[in-house]
Amino acid sequence: MKSPKIMRNVLWVAACAVALTGCVSKVGERRFATTPEPTPVQNDGMAVLDDGSIVFTKDRLEISLQVLRDDFLNRQFAAASNRGAESTNPYTFGDWKPWGQDWTPQRFTVVLLKVKNYEFPKVFIDPNALLISASNTRVYEVLNQGLLEDYFSPYLRSYAGTQRRTYEAITDQLIRTVYPPDMVFSGQETSGYIVFPTLHNDVDAFSVRVPDVAIRFDYKGEPVETIDLEYKFDREIYMALQPRETVQ
Repeated sequence: MKSPKIMRNVLWVAACAVALTGCVSKVGERRFATTPEPTPVQNDGMAVLDDGSIVFTKDRLEISLQVLRDDFLNRQFAAASNRGAESTNPYTFGDWKPWGQDWTPQRFTVVLLKVKNYEFPKVFIDPNALLISASNTRVYEVLNQGLLEDYFSPYLRSYAGTQRRTYEAITDQLIRTVYPPDMVFSGQETSGYIVFPTLHNDVDAFSVRVPDVAIRFDYKGEPVETIDLEYKFDREIYMALQPRETVQ
């Protein structure tokens, strides 16, 4: 029969082994975030739709906003998202994966803004005025067209050749698909993408703010009535070896 001292030593070794196994299992883990989802309770005039968008309604004016997943954007630009490192999707890295990694990182935070104006003579939203305000005090400003072109400028190393064509393919798609800084007149609808930097993985709640939406103007065309909109989103932060979406 084993002595009490030996038994204590055996139990101590077993406990150390269990603790070590737990530590080893966490080696290499990093912080990830789930896809943002609309917060169930929004401000007055806001409604959450089944597609994950949030719509503000004022009489017959609708302004909706949705945070987009990369897989949605890859489907929208399918031909530009399937060539690995040579993919020309301006909003994602396509199907490219960094060496030694089983998932594709996020390039930007992209929102889709839609306006349907059947109420006012004209409505104006400045897409560059939007911002993301996080619950942990982080603030993210819009990457406007100039900043995005600077982001992709490493492709622009010559006036001809493959790199020049890649740069032009990316910027042409941006010009065609970003939200335009134009008036939305009565009876018109418009939509487009607005691009922010990737959110840090410590942001679990945030709002996309759309300030100074001009809905009435004076005889000189200056806004005399504006509204400020706030679209609220949540996401879960978790520790893992890779994102949940790619776990087999």
